Amino acid sequence: MPDPGDVVPGAPPDPVVPEALAPRLVPPLAGPLRWSPETGSTNDLVAERARAGDAEGLVIGTDHQTAGRGRRGREWRETPGEGLLFSVLLRPPVAPVAAGLLPLVVAVGVADGLAAAGAREVAIAWPNDVLLSGRKVGGILCELALHGDRVAHAVAGIGLNVHGAPPPAPGGRWVPGAVAEAVPEVVRGELLVAVLGALGARLDAWYGGDAEGIRDAFARRDHLAGRVIQVATPHEELLGRGAGIDGAGRLRLRTASGDVVLGAGEVTGVDPARP
Repeated sequence: MPDPGDVVPGAPPDPVVPEALAPRLVPPLAGPLRWSPETGSTNDLVAERARAGDAEGLVIGTDHQTAGRGRRGREWRETPGEGLLFSVLLRPPVAPVAAGLLPLVVAVGVADGLAAAGAREVAIAWPNDVLLSGRKVGGILCELALHGDRVAHAVAGIGLNVHGAPPPAPGGRWVPGAVAEAVPEVVRGELLVAVLGALGARLDAWYGGDAEGIRDAFARRDHLAGRVIQVATPHEELLGRGAGIDGAGRLRLRTASGDVVLGAGEVTGVDPARP
């Protein structure tokens, strides 16, 4: 078994060594854990294994994605070997109508993992951005496959900037940041174990019916609550003040003409100041 401190030619200076980490993973995200230097899309690989019948808990990660993507088809940008890019296979025992909460469950779990690793000021911007001190360090892409009236499987893709951040994207909402800016001693493998453990705990709670606990945890880290934000929907641009989420995980927006609830939309502008 490779020692985590071994230096492998061509490997990142902070390698992820599955053989060393796998024994520390716990259900429901107990692995198997697979890691590669480069791949196309970890979400695509996990979806393929899901269709082949693999069990919940599979984790596939990479040092570099050549076809990584975010919400709305955006390209995921990262520096090879400096982040954590991984996807997990889930088989949530929930009805499709309840699965809309999944991105928030994952976001809360990731935030918990970052906090457990020593990060402070961890926040979540609905629905899928994870922030440290107002800078974006992570994104989440959840994809569902339905079979009749049930969820056949879900893939949760997670990207974290650990040792470095990419340049700001043109028109991006957030300034990119890196976990190492807040936790200089961070180690990728240790952070991966922390995030998977925390996410697994939140999944267990959700599977057990504690959706309210998930919503409460999200509310404590809600970066948009109380801020003036602009949201683009398929039909219009809305300006209002973030007012949390509803029971289904939808964004509540307080506008000049009244409160609206948005199940989908793109936050395109955020006033950094709160009243």
